[in-house]
Amino acid sequence: MYYPYYGELRDAIQNINQGNYGLWYNKFIPLNNYEKCEACGMNKKKETTVELYFSKYNELKKNREIEKILKNKHLDQSTFCEAFSKKYNSIFLSAQLSSLFITGIGETHPHEVSMVFDHNMGIPYIPATGIKGIVRFAHTLGLLYDENGSFTDRFFEKKEGKEFINEENEETFIPHLFGAQEKRGSVIFLDAYPEIVPDLHIDIMNPHYGDYYSDDKNKTPPADYLNPVPIKFLTVAKGTVFLFRALVDKKHSEIVKKVKNAFEKALTAEGVGAKTAVGYGLFDILTDSEGVSGLPETKQQPVAVAQDIKTPLEKLIDELGLIKANDMGRIGTIIQKIDTLETDAEKKEIAKAIRDKIGAKAFKKHKQKEYMLELIAKAKQ
Repeated sequence: MYYPYYGELRDAIQNINQGNYGLWYNKFIPLNNYEKCEACGMNKKKETTVELYFSKYNELKKNREIEKILKNKHLDQSTFCEAFSKKYNSIFLSAQLSSLFITGIGETHPHEVSMVFDHNMGIPYIPATGIKGIVRFAHTLGLLYDENGSFTDRFFEKKEGKEFINEENEETFIPHLFGAQEKRGSVIFLDAYPEIVPDLHIDIMNPHYGDYYSDDKNKTPPADYLNPVPIKFLTVAKGTVFLFRALVDKKHSEIVKKVKNAFEKALTAEGVGAKTAVGYGLFDILTDSEGVSGLPETKQQPVAVAQDIKTPLEKLIDELGLIKANDMGRIGTIIQKIDTLETDAEKKEIAKAIRDKIGAKAFKKHKQKEYMLELIAKAKQ
């Protein structure tokens, strides 16, 4: 097993239990060897490569900071849409995955079958560029049918014996919606994020004719006698809810319905991300709102009130983070507040945080309080 970074960082990364999964996945995974630069699993734990990725994600997703950042991201997007409400109509779609989802499958990665993660949170998301592309595709497909659902060649043009849809034709509304060589589009698409930190799922593909597609000059004809080579890869779990937002220039308010129709068709019929031809990336629409940019559950709360959303445990952890490790007086004040937490799990978490802050020896000095004895025992579990 080879780690492509210096020893001190290698030792730190092996013990990481919180942080950005996307950073680990793209920079710090172990390799088989230096020459081949192939990803590998943790031999000591007998994990395969993808099982290692999966277990590390489940470990790092427990970081509550990611939940707070994600919540604020949605509030930021909501406020952004609200700020431009005088100039733009907003479209909000809440959609639940009815199949598995993966995007960024072709990104450079030692495992070859990669995945895109948000730069700051390290969780799967759907870039706005990809959303624009699939909505444009869905809108273009819709031009092949009239209002009754019958095939039409109304927008077809012929050139050099071939028929095609001229995307520069104003009647297609493609230039109005998405822009053209000499025209800026009227729709702004925002990145789509999951409603909460999502679960991942390990899926498998089974190429049967790897020998035939290899670079070997003596190619073996593709047939049933060839051995399939199972390849595991990560996907976003079925049932995950994503929130989609877009803004439409009010100068072209007549195209809002066209955008919504194309958006819904893209999500429910065409699919988003990779492997859509075999059923990946399909959604069911949960909420379809026009002119509403905020989250239903937050009722368009501004970013300024994000602090009020924090739980008592989160507030204690934030308070602890502002205290120096040797300031035992202020740390003692936090210890006295532990009883205000409702569950043992929360008390255990703050106990661990205090122990990590001041060190195990200093932590034991508080044994004179019975509830601290219990917390210390839980913190060691």
